Amino acid sequence: MLAKNIYGETIDEIKSKYAKAIEDGFAPTLAIVFSSITRDRKSIVDFFSEKNVTVFGSTTAGEIVDDEVLEHSSVIMLLDMNKENFKILREEGSDTYSIASSLAKKAKETFSKPSIIVISSGLTIDAEQIIKGVKDVDDTIPLYGGLAGDDLTMKASYVFSNTFESSNGLIALVVNRDKVEIHGLATSGWDDIGIEKTITKSEGNIVYTIDDEPAADVFVKFFKFAGTVDTAAEIVVMNFAQYPLQLKKDNGNVVLRAPMMVDADSKALIFAGGIPQGSKVKFSVPPGFDLIEKTADKVSALKNEIKNPDAVLMFSCKARHLALGPMTGDEAEKIRSIWNKPLIGFFTYGEIGTAKDSVCDFHNETCSMVVMEEIK
Repeated sequence: MLAKNIYGETIDEIKSKYAKAIEDGFAPTLAIVFSSITRDRKSIVDFFSEKNVTVFGSTTAGEIVDDEVLEHSSVIMLLDMNKENFKILREEGSDTYSIASSLAKKAKETFSKPSIIVISSGLTIDAEQIIKGVKDVDDTIPLYGGLAGDDLTMKASYVFSNTFESSNGLIALVVNRDKVEIHGLATSGWDDIGIEKTITKSEGNIVYTIDDEPAADVFVKFFKFAGTVDTAAEIVVMNFAQYPLQLKKDNGNVVLRAPMMVDADSKALIFAGGIPQGSKVKFSVPPGFDLIEKTADKVSALKNEIKNPDAVLMFSCKARHLALGPMTGDEAEKIRSIWNKPLIGFFTYGEIGTAKDSVCDFHNETCSMVVMEEIK
């Protein structure tokens, strides 16, 4: 399988770069499209539909292509994967668990041994229900992906394909594991800080009180943020999200949960993943300058699984981008240098992946990597 990356801010740029990409006879069958909410994704989809190229797409909160970090752009990975080896599935609805279960059942009907790369739209969903919905159908299905973004406007994010777009749904690239090998690894590096606290009132991914105080007030006091919950959206996006709660789950996994939105009336925080009432949590903070080297070292372990992948995907948390700033470009450059293969990714509102010596889980502040190789 051959992969080539193109990118641009306008459809004309993309058309021009596509024409150059196929000059040598390259005939892509699949386009993975990660596009800013500000770009004309409909024109992109229509163009690839005219070319008989299948689209697997998502809106973003920033884009990654090879060793570059972009904003307000569209990045596209073109692949000439055998059409018999993959299928795009989609589901839509407010019950995340049910649509994830339905998607997993369809994946198993499509291939006896499927792997799934899934992206979800929707800003207030409990993304843990995606994993639970899939794993309750078959806990052996490899699962990777993330949550679509909308450039931090926090209005609506979208997933899309040739004939489908939804602000409240799932889209999945499902591949035949017998023909396409996929492996992944999720790594964070955030450090815990302060004393342990208790989630005293929560429902799913909405936390109302921490140690019996309004959740938003606890964040404001602990980190001495300026402002009030009247400016909640800006505070959450630019401040709260960089300091996620560290949660130890019943399965032994330690995951991060970053607040996404605030309910100004109740001062509750809406997280991207569930935090059960009674959970013990700690705040966490961005690590030191050695994070890039540590991340690259951990990701390089994937070379033990696939030495020479055809393509590399990167789902990296937007809050991680905000915390690291220009260092995110260094991270992309360092990771791409591991294989020197086409790499594409986007900044997400949450990541799905498996940390070392762990099981698949939902993360924040995390870099979730996926490597793919089509078996000849």
